[in-house]
Amino acid sequence: MKTILFIMLIIILIEIFLQIIIPKLKKKFQWILFPEDLYPKFNNQKFKNYLKKSYDKNLGWVRKSNLKDYDKIDNKKIEFNIHSRGYRKQINSRRKNRITSFGGSFVFGRQVRDNETWQEQISKINNYNITNYGVGNYGTDQAILRYKYTKFEKSTKIVLLGIVPEHICRIQSEWKHFFEFGNIHGFKPKFYIKNNKIFLKKNPLNKDTKIKEIKTIINRCMKSDRFYLEKFKKNIFKFPFFISYFKNFIFNSKILFLFIFFKNNKKINDLFLKEVMQRNIVHAHKFYNEKYSKILFIELIRYFKKIAKEKKHIPYLIVFPQKLDIINPKTNKNYINFFKNQISKEINTLDLTVFFNEKNSSKLFINQYYGGHLNSKGNKFVANIINKFLKKFNV
Repeated sequence: MKTILFIMLIIILIEIFLQIIIPKLKKKFQWILFPEDLYPKFNNQKFKNYLKKSYDKNLGWVRKSNLKDYDKIDNKKIEFNIHSRGYRKQINSRRKNRITSFGGSFVFGRQVRDNETWQEQISKINNYNITNYGVGNYGTDQAILRYKYTKFEKSTKIVLLGIVPEHICRIQSEWKHFFEFGNIHGFKPKFYIKNNKIFLKKNPLNKDTKIKEIKTIINRCMKSDRFYLEKFKKNIFKFPFFISYFKNFIFNSKILFLFIFFKNNKKINDLFLKEVMQRNIVHAHKFYNEKYSKILFIELIRYFKKIAKEKKHIPYLIVFPQKLDIINPKTNKNYINFFKNQISKEINTLDLTVFFNEKNSSKLFINQYYGGHLNSKGNKFVANIINKFLKKFNV
């Protein structure tokens, strides 16, 4: 009886501690979820600005034409510019646009200047331009759709689709908040497989959507976005907190440790992000062993090839590893083998992972903790490899 009472006392003390500390942690760490986060409060002005400046009915979101904006590294601003035709500004616009590129932030070149992207580095070596239609946080699905809806000059003959391994998850996400907690404006279209055929589910948001309608949209997404059950719901803290805590014991313990023992705001934010990205990366690697995820990705590549054929372009696929992909060799084998043994049979593929290691990656990525994006040296590094890859095909 004494043992039972002692255990109950310990549980009560743990619960009291968590009830005090978790709300404080949530203020610093957006990935702590409470039940009310399922229906977050949308700021009316911010939502209107999003619809005006970023929203796209076919893609989810996009960088608008004739845009001048900034990325940040610490307190340093990095300017970037978007051309009137929607691609990133070119340094020498007199060259012919022979190649075009689509993808996420590794294609766009986040946190480097317009003249430092890998596209511009390749253009320096050759007498042609590569148009850069990359958009931050895009999945392969959005990149392919943007390619589909883009018109090109006759001089464009080649299309490069750039991905990161985590795209295997992004292509199955419908509301980014379920997968990337806090990204509440990130509604997007997605493809799905039914009866061995690929179908497109359109963006659930439209330009006339009112905030009062979003709850209904969220309810629909809950039924069709796998990450609601597999990730979001599993991470919600609700009474009793100690049960929620122990469901993700290792991850929660790491975050709690960082919160208690680190006071440097910049460093703790980087370390928080590293833990989140580490979990996401390992989670993504597992998807390369799942039948449905692999079939969906293969069908997307086939769809990409079909569009390229209609546009009379030659398609190539480039895999850009994130730093945490590189330093997880036990699990990155899953995607390395998938691209080598399956995708390369569908399309000419360059997996850049094999050119990185823990030693050189520390010099080629922006953030020392979790990697972030390629820095200017990293962009030049991959530019040389991509250029040699293209030369093999007489490009």
